[in-house]
Amino acid sequence: MTEQDPRTVDLEVAVPGTPEQVWDAIATGPGISAWLHPTRVGEHVGGEFAFDMGGGFGEGGEVTAYDAPSRFATEATWPAGEETTTLATEWLVSTRDEGTCVVRMVMSGFGHGDDWDDEIDALREGMGTALETLRVYLTHFAGLRSATVAESAPVGGPQRDAWQKLLAATGLADAQAGDRVTLVGTPELAGTVSVLSPGRHLSGVVLHLDAPAPGIADLATAGGHVTVHLSLFDGPGPDGPVAATVADREAPRWRAWLEEIR
Repeated sequence: MTEQDPRTVDLEVAVPGTPEQVWDAIATGPGISAWLHPTRVGEHVGGEFAFDMGGGFGEGGEVTAYDAPSRFATEATWPAGEETTTLATEWLVSTRDEGTCVVRMVMSGFGHGDDWDDEIDALREGMGTALETLRVYLTHFAGLRSATVAESAPVGGPQRDAWQKLLAATGLADAQAGDRVTLVGTPELAGTVSVLSPGRHLSGVVLHLDAPAPGIADLATAGGHVTVHLSLFDGPGPDGPVAATVADREAPRWRAWLEEIR
């Protein structure tokens, strides 16, 4: 493998599923929304691509390749400091063996200077965690649509301090990947730690949830903010939890909790 261009973010993850299942998760609006952020995708070259990271759908970008089920690409304006650029993102799906695919994500088109160096590093950390979240989704919830809880609040201080504050406030200070945990001092949240990723710009923990509903939790710190993102799915059987009802109930609880730890 050739040495990675330092001006790109080039990441990959092995995931379970057919190319068609993986494509649904990475190249359709409902699929991306089920594990990442609410997203709109015009499923053709020239279609709209836009996502909502908590402040509503932004200006968005354009789909530049839509070759199902192997290649999906977009271009969008991206700021860093006082500069902006057109950031190109490409998703490539290849079959590894029966029942497994490799997803590769490449971002390019960054500017130069300290602001952009930090932006590249932050995206590399953040998207690394996001790809692991994709793996959890395709392992346990492939094809399902989620109800989302997305809350954030500033806690101040440098990134390292914000991360330690989050770990202390959730009882996760000693947690490791693979641990079965029940968070303490928070709204109901229990499951298995899938990812624990402390970073210089962004730190996160991803849980495969069984309470308050089946789903995925991503708790993270970045830029002095704590974010809580839950993707919740309907429980099994007619009496299982209904994800939308649970999300409506839990969102204000997490909002109040974030206010408490500020």
